[in-house]
Amino acid sequence: MYFHPILSVVLAAALAVIPICAAADEPLEGAIHWNMDVPGLENGTNWPSARIFSLDSPDINPAGVNDWQCQPSSAHPEPVILVHGTWQYVYNTWNGLAPVLAAHGYCVFAPNYGNTTGKPGLNATGDLVASAREIAAFVARVRRATGAEHVALIGHSQGGAQIRYYANLLAPEGEVTKVIGLAASNHPTTVSKLAVLSEKLGLKDYVFGQLERAGMPGAAQQAMPESPFYVELNGHGETRPGIVYTNVATRFDELITPWQAAFIEQGQGARVDNILLQDVCAMDWSDHAAVTFSRNVIQIVLNKLDPEHARKLKCYWQAPVFGGAR
Repeated sequence: MYFHPILSVVLAAALAVIPICAAADEPLEGAIHWNMDVPGLENGTNWPSARIFSLDSPDINPAGVNDWQCQPSSAHPEPVILVHGTWQYVYNTWNGLAPVLAAHGYCVFAPNYGNTTGKPGLNATGDLVASAREIAAFVARVRRATGAEHVALIGHSQGGAQIRYYANLLAPEGEVTKVIGLAASNHPTTVSKLAVLSEKLGLKDYVFGQLERAGMPGAAQQAMPESPFYVELNGHGETRPGIVYTNVATRFDELITPWQAAFIEQGQGARVDNILLQDVCAMDWSDHAAVTFSRNVIQIVLNKLDPEHARKLKCYWQAPVFGGAR
C-alpha cells in the first residue's frame, strides 16, 4: 500500500502519541501515583465551566472548602488556605484543586477577599496591602477554628503574591511553613507587554487612573514596580527563614509575563523550588486560568504539601483555557 509522504508523517506522529496518552491512565510499573479520581467535581471541571456554573452564585464553595468544623488530622496537621487572584473568586479558581485536597484528608479554607466594587464575584480589586491584611484576618480565623499551630498557603496570580506578603511580612514567626504560588505575580507583570505598550503610547497613567476611579487599584498595582506592595515584598529579600516556597509557572501564561516573574530568589534559611510546568510535563499547555485545574499541577501541590510521602507524577495532556481536573 502506498502512503503519501505527508500522510506517513502524520500517521507516525499519531501513533507516537497514542502510547503516551494510554500511559496517562496506567501507572508505570512499580510507580505509585496520586489518586485523581475524587468526588466533588461534577460541576465546573475547568475554568470556563466553573465560572458559568457559579455566575448566579459566585459565593458558593467547592466541595470540602470552608468547613469550619474540620479538624486537622495527625497525617495533615496544617490547614491549607487557598487565595484566588484578581477579579476572581473561590469557586471558579479552586474547584479543580480544592476537592482533591479535601478528598485526600486536608482541611481546606479559602476567602473571597478584596471586593471594593460591591459586585459579587469581582474580588481582589482593592489596594494590595489592604487585601493582604484582609487575608491575615482570615488566616487568624482559620487558626482559631482549627486550633492549628501552622498553616500552608496556596495562591494563584495575585493570590500567590498575597500569600508571600502575608508569610514574609505579617505572619507570626513559624506560623507559615509552606507557600505555594501558581502563576503568581511575585513581581510586576507586563501583561503580555500591554503595560509597556501603554506607557510608550502615553496611555499608562490614563488606564491606571481609570482603574483607580473604578475602585480597582489592585489590578494596576501589579504592573507597578514602584507600588508599596512590591517595594515591601521584594525590597529586602524575597523569602523568610524557615519557610519552604514553591512557585509553578507556565510558559503559556498570558497575564504573568514574562513567566519568570512568577519565580523568586532563595534567601538565607529558606528553601525555594521554582518549577516551569512544561519542564515537568511537556504536554501541559495550561495558560494562566487553567493552571489551577491542571491535574499535573494538582499532583505537584500534593507532593509539596506532603513531601515525606511524595509520589511519582503521572503526566496528563492539558489544554489551554479548557484543560480540566477531569
